[in-house]
Amino acid sequence: MTALTRRNGTQPDAFTSLARDFFGFDPFASAPRRNALAKHLPQFDLTESPTAYRLHADLPGVTEENLEVTVHEGVLTVSGKREEETSEEGTNFLVRERRYGEFSRRLALPKDANAETVEAKLENGVLLISIPKKEELKARKIKIG
Repeated sequence: MTALTRRNGTQPDAFTSLARDFFGFDPFASAPRRNALAKHLPQFDLTESPTAYRLHADLPGVTEENLEVTVHEGVLTVSGKREEETSEEGTNFLVRERRYGEFSRRLALPKDANAETVEAKLENGVLLISIPKKEELKARKIKIG
């Protein structure tokens, strides 16, 4: 880690150094530092039921036109972009923390996922992707007797 000195002459603590070096931001700076690690990435939740996998992604401000969901060779890719809002003439940002720009997340599908029947819908800024399981690979109960 780089030994940086704060404006008041003190050395940053371990948390601040980790945030700067790994996550790309200074939690105590007046404006976030931007670098390759500090780009806009949606947050995903992935759940499994006996019949399907479901992926939820928070995508506030992303429109269907700026969103693409693909499946290729067992990999699900969600990519898109969130357009930067422009400010009115004479308006200055005092704090600017929301992220804009392009993003892409990839997820290797499990062997029992049916890539041919994946469905996606965007509703109220949340993307829901439903990935059904293949019939022949579902567990079935065997009767004993």
